[in-house]
Amino acid sequence: MSLSQKIKEIPHTPGVYLMKDSAGQVIYVGKSKQLRKRVQSYFRSSSTHTSKVRKLVKHIRDVEIMETDTEFEAFMLEWQLIQKIRPQYNRQMKTPEAFLYLTVRKIGKLYRIRMSTQPLRGDDGWSFGPYTNKKTVSRAIRGLKDVYRLQCSNPAINGSPCLNYSLGLCRGICLGGKAVGEYNEIVEQLASLLNGEDSSLLEDMQGQMTELAEELAFERAAQYRNYIQSLQSLLQKEEVMDFTEGNHVMVVAEQLQEEKVKLFLIRRTDVLFSEVFEVGSSESEDMLAKIKSQVWSWLNGVVSEAGAQVQQVSRYEIDKAQIIYSYLRSGKCRYAMISSNELDGLERMLERLIE
Repeated sequence: MSLSQKIKEIPHTPGVYLMKDSAGQVIYVGKSKQLRKRVQSYFRSSSTHTSKVRKLVKHIRDVEIMETDTEFEAFMLEWQLIQKIRPQYNRQMKTPEAFLYLTVRKIGKLYRIRMSTQPLRGDDGWSFGPYTNKKTVSRAIRGLKDVYRLQCSNPAINGSPCLNYSLGLCRGICLGGKAVGEYNEIVEQLASLLNGEDSSLLEDMQGQMTELAEELAFERAAQYRNYIQSLQSLLQKEEVMDFTEGNHVMVVAEQLQEEKVKLFLIRRTDVLFSEVFEVGSSESEDMLAKIKSQVWSWLNGVVSEAGAQVQQVSRYEIDKAQIIYSYLRSGKCRYAMISSNELDGLERMLERLIE
């Protein structure tokens, strides 16, 4: 069967597609909630394609499809296959060594904000991350320094004004005095923001952006908007990691059709169990009993130890953690957290999720 004919027969379902070259090697893995539409898009007009996509298409000789019941499963399967196969044309989620941390540590009288491939050890400052987008981290740091004039080119604090001070980019940190305290206070506010303790820094930047827009300084307001979006992205990542570090066990249900439901049991970043069943059918009670039995066996083994120890999210987990966190908040599913003292209510919980 020709490649074009095979593409025409791809179903309109969620799933993962594997692009292969003439040697049968998988060179790209992707996912979509509508497989045929997504795969066909590669072979249409290339005017809007990036150079990477155009180069990829030249080498595609075959496509393999793996269907899933839900888009969530397609995301998870894509992640697993990329980790296993490491295709040539995949860049995201391929090299966890490229993940970054934003670190804050006091050196002398000043806090220093850095990007690092490793978190700080012990209590020597703060570490946030890992983050997967270097551009986002860099823009967030640059934005903080730009908005609050923290770009001192002579942080030795020797009483001599630096070049950036004369340009209006430094608030006088190099001169010492109250500017040093102001600088440190702003950096502490950044740490409080990313720790989820205080959002005043973000609110202040949003207020300044609004004032710039009212003054018709639209270009400068757009810069502030980009800075704010970068900070919000980092903040969301921290929320994902805080949620994941809770070692939650949860039951998740997604409606597939009018009477069909997909049920998942998820612990932390692992899907321990999943199955589709038909609600209201003659076999639904037996199916539900089977699911309860399987879920119960899993829970007996995992709930008791789920909260035993807080474990930081590793760089190998971060993408899975983001997928699960986004899914739970997407509105596409219903979920309930399980703890050891709720095992007796498992039956009621399952019935509530699928009713």
